[in-house]
Amino acid sequence: MSEAKLTFIHTDRMDAFLSRITPHIPFSYLWIYKKSLYGGKTVLDVGCGDGVLMSRIARGRDLEITGIDIFSKSLKAAKRKGVYSTLLKGDVVKKCEQLARNRKKYDIVFCSQVIEHITRKDGINLLSLMDKLTEKKVVVATPIGYMNQPEVFIGNNPYQYHKSGWSVKEFVRRGYRVNGVGFRLGWSETGFSRGTNSLVVIISVMFSFLLSPLAYYFPNLAAGMMCIKNK
Repeated sequence: MSEAKLTFIHTDRMDAFLSRITPHIPFSYLWIYKKSLYGGKTVLDVGCGDGVLMSRIARGRDLEITGIDIFSKSLKAAKRKGVYSTLLKGDVVKKCEQLARNRKKYDIVFCSQVIEHITRKDGINLLSLMDKLTEKKVVVATPIGYMNQPEVFIGNNPYQYHKSGWSVKEFVRRGYRVNGVGFRLGWSETGFSRGTNSLVVIISVMFSFLLSPLAYYFPNLAAGMMCIKNK
């Protein structure tokens, strides 16, 4: 097994361990994501993937969640999480177009780490569609700028490749409030947390965690962003 693969496994296990406690720690990425779901009952999870993220941030909440994803294997995994009331298979843009035509509405439309996987043309269309589908707010999380997706994260899912990059300014222009997620030096494409040295990765994760409040309030220092538009 390659050193990069071993590092991925170590950090994945660390993430699973931290997922139980970090939703309660201010400025951690799961705290930021969990906070974004407040104020609503019905949620549309656009590009839900395997449901791991939603199962972590919706834990203990009485929510009615509909998930959309194009990859069958991910949808099967999401179904096993037991967090979704409805799961829809298909291209996220086309499914959102269909939901909009049917005048469906959700308190919160949530789209995490998805828009960078589609072209900018489709992404702009998706943002407009999500505005139509929400009653209260739209939540979009994505890397800041274009970030190449490492092969270790692709797996056997051909939809995991990145096709576009997005800036803080363009979300602000669209009426979103933007906060940073993940300190750039740790979590950017060339950040220390993406390296192959396990010790360096662990130190970088801890360092980035300590600096997460700074990244939150100054998103240009962050690797990713949480963008929220209230209706």
